[in-house]
This record gives sequence, structure tokens and C-alpha cells, in this order.
Amino acid sequence: MTDDTESTEATEAIEETENTEETEQPELKTVFDYSNDAVRVVVTLSNETDLPAGAELVVAPVAVTAEMEASIDKAMEGESKEKEEVVAYDISFVKDGKEVEPGATVQVQLSLAQVKEGDSASVYHFDETKNEMLDMNANTSADGEVTFGTDHFSKYVIVNHGDNNVTVTIEHYDNSKYQAQDEQSAKIYSDDVCTMAPGAKISDYNKALNWDVDHVQVNGEAFSQSELENIEIHEDSVVKVFYQAKNTDYIGEASFYDYEVIPYDKAGQQRADLSINADSNYPSEQKDNRFTVGTVSQNLSENQYDTVTKKTGQNGTTDDQHINVYTGGTGENAKKTGIVTGLSDDYKEVLFSVNEPGVFPKDGAAAAGTKGLTVKEGYRLKFSQSGDTYELKEVLDKEDNVAATAGADFLPFGNNNFYFGLRYDVTFTLGDYIGELNYSFTGDDDLWVILDGKQVVIDLGGIHDALTDTVDLWKYIDRTDKNKEHHLTILYMERGAGKANCNMKFTLPNADVIKVVDDDVPDIPPEEPVDFTEKDVEYHKTVKLTDWENREYQIDLDASSLATSQSTVEKIQTVDAMMVFDLSGSMNEILSGENQLKDIGEFSSVKNQMDINKVYYWNKYEKSGWWPWTYDKSVGMGTAAVSGNVYAKYPVKYIDGQWKKYVDGSYQSISDSDVMAVWTSKISALKDAASGFVTGISDTSPDSLVGIATFYGIGNGWNSSTEGKLNHGLSKVNKNEMLKSVNALFTDGGTSPQKGLEHAYSELQKAEDGNKKYVILFSDGEPSDSNDKMETEASAVKLKEAGYTVITVGLGLNNETATWLGEKVASAGCAFTADTAEELNKIFQNIQSTITQSRSLTGVQVTDIIDAEFELTDAEIQRLRADGAQVTVNEDGTTTVSWLDQEVKPKENGASGWQKTIHIVAKESCLGGNNMTTNVNPYSFLSFGGTQLELPQPTVNVRIAYQITDTADTIFLGENLENYADDAAVRMKDADSAKMTKVYLTFYTDKGCREEITQENLKKERPKQDTTYYAKAFLPVEEATDASNANSTLNGVIYKNETQVEAAHADGEAYAGKYDVKVKTGTLTITKKISKKDIRACEGDPIFTFKITNQTTGDVYYKTLRFGEKSAEKQNTTTGMFNVKAQTTLEGLAQGIYKVEELDTMGFTLKEFTADTNCASQIAGNSAQFAVGIRSRDEACSFDAEDFVTTAADLHLQADRVNVTAKNNKTRSDGKLTDTDAVKNQFVIHEKATRTTDVDNHSTTDVRK
Repeated sequence: MTDDTESTEATEAIEETENTEETEQPELKTVFDYSNDAVRVVVTLSNETDLPAGAELVVAPVAVTAEMEASIDKAMEGESKEKEEVVAYDISFVKDGKEVEPGATVQVQLSLAQVKEGDSASVYHFDETKNEMLDMNANTSADGEVTFGTDHFSKYVIVNHGDNNVTVTIEHYDNSKYQAQDEQSAKIYSDDVCTMAPGAKISDYNKALNWDVDHVQVNGEAFSQSELENIEIHEDSVVKVFYQAKNTDYIGEASFYDYEVIPYDKAGQQRADLSINADSNYPSEQKDNRFTVGTVSQNLSENQYDTVTKKTGQNGTTDDQHINVYTGGTGENAKKTGIVTGLSDDYKEVLFSVNEPGVFPKDGAAAAGTKGLTVKEGYRLKFSQSGDTYELKEVLDKEDNVAATAGADFLPFGNNNFYFGLRYDVTFTLGDYIGELNYSFTGDDDLWVILDGKQVVIDLGGIHDALTDTVDLWKYIDRTDKNKEHHLTILYMERGAGKANCNMKFTLPNADVIKVVDDDVPDIPPEEPVDFTEKDVEYHKTVKLTDWENREYQIDLDASSLATSQSTVEKIQTVDAMMVFDLSGSMNEILSGENQLKDIGEFSSVKNQMDINKVYYWNKYEKSGWWPWTYDKSVGMGTAAVSGNVYAKYPVKYIDGQWKKYVDGSYQSISDSDVMAVWTSKISALKDAASGFVTGISDTSPDSLVGIATFYGIGNGWNSSTEGKLNHGLSKVNKNEMLKSVNALFTDGGTSPQKGLEHAYSELQKAEDGNKKYVILFSDGEPSDSNDKMETEASAVKLKEAGYTVITVGLGLNNETATWLGEKVASAGCAFTADTAEELNKIFQNIQSTITQSRSLTGVQVTDIIDAEFELTDAEIQRLRADGAQVTVNEDGTTTVSWLDQEVKPKENGASGWQKTIHIVAKESCLGGNNMTTNVNPYSFLSFGGTQLELPQPTVNVRIAYQITDTADTIFLGENLENYADDAAVRMKDADSAKMTKVYLTFYTDKGCREEITQENLKKERPKQDTTYYAKAFLPVEEATDASNANSTLNGVIYKNETQVEAAHADGEAYAGKYDVKVKTGTLTITKKISKKDIRACEGDPIFTFKITNQTTGDVYYKTLRFGEKSAEKQNTTTGMFNVKAQTTLEGLAQGIYKVEELDTMGFTLKEFTADTNCASQIAGNSAQFAVGIRSRDEACSFDAEDFVTTAADLHLQADRVNVTAKNNKTRSDGKLTDTDAVKNQFVIHEKATRTTDVDNHSTTDVRK
């Protein structure tokens, strides 16, 4: 320890060192590390200034005394820790020979030889003054390092407790089943055994996913769920965890199938060939072992099969069972076992021991090819889940409505539908689960439960009353394989007999209900399921003129299906198909019997019984041996050079109406004595199947192109190779030539499919005809080597990328090869396999019908939106609605005509599969024109299967019929037409139509339209009186296209508009419209008032003169008023009780700023001067200004005579009236003794005034320009 003096001295020393350049500065650091063979001590400071620079860590061992041992024992009292070994060290920091302490807590890490990995240790600070141990709360890491914190250093004692973990066994129980006397039956998971430090806690007791912990027992002591986090384990213990099952609902995926047993066609006729039990649905022609939906009696006569199979009873006896007959009761005899045997390796295909019609399809393509079967998409199963137990509760449809409830009357597709199937699969893993593992079923009819695709663990086949069975899956599962994913498949069928009952319950850990089979039905099997495209439909929209004058047209809509299907034949399509045949040596192998020719007799005796659809062989005989021991020896078989297999040398085929034999490279006639034989080889089966394909496509689609390529071996057994050959180039099918090629094939060598596929690709590339293209690859085995395999896959990819459909047909393949062809070579859903000649022949027949036969498109919508320039008459709307169309007149003027959910059939005898017409007429508002479209895109379309195709927009010529309207304007005298003429032209065109804006007008000043006035000159016109202008109208028109002319031809005459069309004239006139201009003028009324006494006092008649000036134009007017026996002209005089009023009106005022002033009159003084007007005005002494035809009374006016602005919106036309009133009093001027007109009044006469000769002014002068 250091005192303050030492600290000060140290500080001064540091400062002195800092100021001395020659002295080296000590290093400051945060980590101090000391180690020797026994111990390593690492001290870490939080800040480098916590110790002075130059301080050193010193560690020295200390002997553990008895006194120290006693103190340790006392400190460890009450703890379960062991004291295996004790060591002590004096740890300190020294600077300049003196101890120093850190200024803050530091971290100390000890690595001691005594503390090993897995050990735990404690650190104590030994206080020598008190002789006691202070626990430093050290932590021990997994690798034995001991860490603690301190702010001072002295002697430390380290106690190694060693490895003293406790062992804990954790057991898991279902609380609802637990009984102390039988614990094992309640266990749901295997025991967990773990080790932990004394006093540690179990962090999570819950091991089960679908369970909640209810309570726990530790060595018999119970703890509630809320106490679990406080339980400490100090000794070896048994912990029992008691669970309560979680309860919830679980929704699982499933496949549902609806079977049609007795279907009806559109004519209402029963159709056995459309039933689920139709003959075409079965893979074999054999009819004595067919499995049917519905009992024998519930089927149509053509589909009634009373199949009998063998059933092995519990006592080992074998009995007959009728699998398609209802059996009453609930005993063992009601079950029909052995019908289902398992699943394919990929779990998708259900394997039957009998021929079945496809009740559980392996994929969507299989579903699409099965008649009478409908995949019910979107249906799911709802289970009530309690822990790991699931019990079927309901069936939900795709709208989440309850379609059926478990138990009696289990009918998800209607109360009368007793023909349906259900499949779902459950995957699960055991893990540590050891509880119940079972599946239970009660119901009817067939129920099969298959474990891992191989073991049928519940077999309740047959049409029967409700049966019950439960399987304990522990009997079939290896408990040691905890991590294996197991697969449980449940197949359920309701096959008729008028009852339906279904209860399902299973207990499985980590269960997941899944849908293994992707059974969404493709639209065009067997090709890869894709959306329909424009290639699947042919459609048109055309328009034709029906009446030029009335502007009427007929729209024709048609569509025809081009889509293909395996369904009922509706229309044959044209295709391009290349057949690629495997001619390897194995094709000479026999499918049945012995590998030799089997004679059927001489040709003359058997020719009428020979099947023209099969290949036969001439079994040639030659004499052998020496006379007289000669005999007939068959030489009809030969030996292949490469493979060494024997083969039939002389094929016989019915070609071009007669039987012919193939000998030495050519077909020859047959002699009656020639012996006919059959050879049941693979190549014979291929020839029959391919011949049927050729015959079928020739008869039904003679314009199709067909070719043949092969791959085969050449050389000999020591030196051979496989080559490809184009046997028959792709060409229009010629049945006889094709049959010759097919039946002249011979086989030998290895299998290299790619060499035939190369020829197929090359031939199809040449055919640029727009037909769908197919490659049909036949093979009886896998390629010869890995290179052949890789190259075949590459060739298949190349074909598919070119848009060609690759169909593979395998004969007698193993699972590996069949899977390879299906996954790596064939297009999706286009891989087929056969094991017999009959199956092979049927496959080729199906392929031929599939690729050449089209089917109707259903759910089609056709919508045509008629352009706003056209309309439908009321009668046409009623006709269309009666035809099933929806007709809507839209706010924008268009009309929507739609046909929903239509069936578009293939063409038949050249007629389209769907046809509709719409009759339209141009609206009165339609101006007309050339090249007009009748519909709106992109909203006119044909849609189906998620594909929307725009309808064409054919154009037509529509007779232009238009006229212009008369219009009129009112102006003020003096205005020009600058602000009127252009707007008048627009109004005359009444341009609601965009085309009317293109109309141009020509104006004339005379009615006969001889004196033209341009638009610019028209705007300069200043009419002085009401004036009419006359106009003609002309519309430029687009030149009609050839397409529009073709659509607008009627009876051989092309109707179209010329390139300029004049508007219709007014009746009997040369003009099309009139423009009337009305001219308005202003009025000024002047009123003069004087008293009667002033008149009497006058020496003559008082006369007053007013000067009116148009300040805009400079025109001047004068008006006089006279009081007395004589009045001025156009003067009204009114005599009142006290006053006399004289009034005159000045009319015809032009637009302008006016000033009115009263001139001086002898003997009278102006007393008042007022104005009452509807235009802007102002009074100044004996004068007034006003704005006639410019501004209204309520508007401000600058009275600028040279620069005024006319009020907008014709308000200036209302500024047309001025009333001025002047009132005078009598006065007398000295020297002037008369007021009469005897006195001569003199005033200046302006240049625009005229002089009067009447001294009394009897002729009032109205002077104006």
C-alpha cells in the first residue's frame, strides 16, 4: 500500500520525467500478464490510468496453513460443494519496489494446473487481521479458467471443487392417464437423463409440441406450473413432468374425387362410355377382374362387372369374394381384402391387384384423361386435435363452408351423391415419442390405410355397412429409427349402396396432413399443363355494311376451339408427329410363349380369319435332308448379327387392300400355299400399335404430317455400333407407304434414343406450318450407357425448348427406366408404360386421339364494346338479351355486349363452333367518316382459362351526314366583329364531335353566296344596321382504306366518303347556315324644367340649347328646347301646377364616351344638372359624361375617350340609356331687356352643324355626323 506522500512524490516524479527530454517515459497499459508452470494470472484494467505507469504485476505462491484451512471450511458450511484441492497466491502490483493499488475494480483471470476442464472453483480473499475468508464470487468456465473482480490485492485462496455434477432423470407423462401402479402406460416420451451442477435449474420442462406442462414432481415432491422456475436441483433426482393435451382445430389438405356412374349427354341420353367405369378408362381389355364404382346393379349394362377375387381368411382358408357387390352385416365376411396392395415408390400411384378405372389418379394428367371423374378442388379436412390425437370433424369446401360432418350421412357433394373418393397422407417422425401410435376407422365403404407405401395396415375394402378397425402402428415400425419420416396414406371410397358413414381418428407425433398427389386437372392432357393461348382458339370479328343511307352495319363474331384432349371426339386437328422407334436387339424378345413362329395355317385357308390390323409372318419352309429322308424345314427365323437374337424374317401386312409379304427388301404377293404364322415379340407389338396409330391419323386427320425415325445396331457381335436412321421423312400421311415402313422394321444392337431424336428434331424444324408438333419415343429399356443417357436427355430438352411435346412409350420397363423417361425425357404428364401388347396398342390409340382430336372450350366470355358513335336499336337489344347476351348502355356512350360462360366448339364442316351477330346503326350525332372502328379496345375481348385475347377492330366507311346551325350576335353600333366572328363560326359547327372541329366555313355577304368575305375581313366589319352573313361548310375526310372499302361494299358497290364533304344546305338555298348580327344603339333623353312664373316673366319664349359630344369619335350634336307657344321639333312639353317640363330624346347613339352640357341662355341661370343612367356616368357643373355601350352603371370607368375596354359577357349592351335633367331659374342681366326669340342668339356653329334660317328656331336643329 502507498500513502498520500508517496502518491504526491510519484506524481511529481512523473511530471519531472515529462519535462526531461533525455529520460524515457514509462509505458501505460491495461493488460498485465504473469505466468509460470503452475499458474497464469491475467489482470485487465478498465482504464490505463487505474495504475501508474511502470507498475508491474507480481505473483507469489503462499503456503496454505491449518488456520487458512479452518477458515475455508467455515466459509463453505451449508454448501454441497467438495473441497478437492486448495492453493493460495499473493497477487500484487509493485512500482519502484513499493506496492500500488488500482484506482478501480479490475478483472482477474486465473489458469491453474489444479483446475481442470469441467471442474468448478471458488476464490476467497484471506483477511489475516480477522482470520476469515471473503468469497469473491468467482466464475469457472467450461475449460477451467477462473475469473473474479477486485479493487485491491493481497492473498487469495483458490478452492477446486472438482466435477461434482448431479444426475437428473426426466420422465414425461400424460396427466389424464397417469396411475401410480402403471406409470409406463401413461408415458408419452422416453426419459431424458442429463447432468448438471448442484443447485442448477431446469430451464424448460416442456418437451412435447402439442402439450402443456400441468405440474412437476421432483423426488416425489409436487410443484405447480407457476413454481417451476424456482426449483433447484442439488442431488441426483427423478423429475416427473405431467402434461395436459392442447386442444385446437387442425386443417389438413386432401384430394377429393367425384365419380359419375350413370352420366347423361346433352340430349338426355345415358352414356356408358362417359362413366367412370367406361371401358376406355381401364388399362387392359380384360374384363373379368375389373373394379367398379357402384355395385353391379347400379351400373349400366355395358359397365356391369361382377368381379370375383380370392380372399384369405384368418384361418388361412381361401374363399371367393365379389368385390363389386354389396355385402350386408359387419362381420369379417363383409370385408373384401387384397384389392389395394400399396403405392408406387414416389407415393403417388395407388397399386391395385385388379384392373381399376383410375379412381385415385396419380397426377392431373391422369385425372384429365379419366372419364366420369371430377377433381373437387379446394376441399380440406378439419380435425379436432388433442395433443397428438386427431379426430375427423368436418369437410370444408373451397369457400370454407362445412360440406360434411364426420359420422353418418357423410356426403360432402350432396345428399344423393354416394359415389366419391378421398385421399390424404400423414407424415410423422417418432423422435423420443413412445405413446400411443394408432389409426382407427369406422364407416363404409372402402378404407385402406397404407404405411410407408408398402404395408396395407387396415384393409376394409368392399361395398358394405359401417365397419370398424384399429391398427397399432408400433407393430410395424422400428422404434430405434427415431428420425425417419414415416408416411401414412388413407384411401376412402363411397361406392354406393345408399349409405355413407365415416369416422377417422389417429394418434401420431409430429404429424402433418399433406396432399401428395398434384391432381389439379390440366386443360390439355397429356401435354404439360399450361394456360390456354391464342393457339388454342381461332376467333374473328368482322363488320359489313347493310344500309348506306341509314348507316346500318352487321357485326359477326365467331370462334372455334383448337384445343386437344383425350375426351370425346369433337373435331380433328392437323398435327406434325415424328415417331422414334427403339429397334435394339431386345425388341426381338418374346412377350409371351416361346421365341418361335407359331403357324396358323396356309394362306388360302386362314386369310379370311386374319386380322387386317395385325402383323403376321411368312414361315418359309424348305426341303432338307437326303432323299428319301427329306423333310420340310422352317427357315422363317433368322439370327441378328449384333445381339445374336432370333427374329422373324418375313413380315406379312394388309396393305392397299391386299395381304403382302416383305421379302428381300420389297413387298410381294402371297401364294395360297404360303404358311402364315404369328410371332409374339416386342417388335410385333410395336408394329401393331404403330400401324394402328398410322391408320387412325390417316383416316381422321389426313392433312397431318407424320414421319418415322429409328435407332438400331449395325456390325456384328465383335464390332458393332448404334446408329439413327430417318426411315420415313415428315410428310403428309400416306397410310399405305407408312404401313410399309412400319412393318418392314427389323431390330438389333444397342439403345441410343438420342440418335433417333436428332432426326425427329431436324424434320420438325423444317415444318413451318403452324401445326402443333409431337415426338413419340418408343423404347423397351434404358440406354446402353451413361453417355447415351445424357445425350438423350439433352435431345429431349432441345425438343421441348423448341415447343414440341415429347411423349414417351415404354414396353416392359423397370421402375428406374420408367421414372427416368417420365422425369428426364417426356413432357409433363406424357410418359406411358405398357407390359402387354394390348396395353401398348391402347396407348398408341390414345396418343393418336389425343393429339388430333380437339374439344370444346367452356367458360368462355366474349365481350364487344360498341364505340360511342354507334348504338343498338331497342329491338336489337331485346333480340340479343333473348339470345343470352348481357347488354349495357354505358354513361360514356358506348354499349357493352357480353356473352358469359359460353361453350366454343371446334369447327364442323367448315362452320365455326360459336357464332353471334350484332346489328348496329350510327347515331344521329355521329358525323360519319371513312375507316371508323366499331368497337373499343383493349376492352373488347375473348377470354378463357385465364387468357384474354383482344378482339380485332375492323373499320368501315360511314356516310357523313352533318349540317351547321344558324347563329346570331348582338353588337353595339360602332363595334366591329373582331370579338364575335370566330366564336360564331364555332357555334355554327356545334362542335360536340371532334371531327366537327375539322369543318371549315366560308362566309358570304349575299344570300346567293356569290360575294365571299374572308374570316379576317369579317372580323373587321362594323355593321351600322342589322346584317346577315351566309356560310357554307366543308369537312376534309381521310381517304378510305382497302379494308374499310371491303367492309363497306354492298351489292358490288363500294360506299365511301369523298375527301371533302360539304354540309347540307338550307332548304332551297345556296347557303348552309346564317350568321345574323343585330346592331344596338343608345338613347339620350334631355329634360328641362323652369317655373311658370319665370316663363311669364320672360320677354319672349325661353330657349335652351344642349351640346352633345361623342368624345370617342369627335361627333357633336345639338338639341334645343323652347318654352312658349311654339315648341322645338320632337319636343314634349308638360305643364304642371308650378313648373313646365320640356323633354327631347336623341336616339341612335353609337358606342362611345359622351359629354352633355347646357349652353348659357340669357335671363336664366342653371340651378341643377342631374343624370339618371344605366351606364357609367359622372356630373361636372353644367355637364355630364357617360359611357354608352361600354360600361354599366355599377362599374368603374376611366372615361378615357381614346382607350376604353368594353365590358365582357355582353354587359356593355345593357349600358344604353341616359336621362339628363337641367333646372333653371329666371335672372335678368343689365342691358338685356328681352328673353324672347326676337333677340338674336349668336353661337359658333361647328363644321358638322347646319345653320337654321328660322330666327325663332322653330326648326330645331339635330346635328350629328
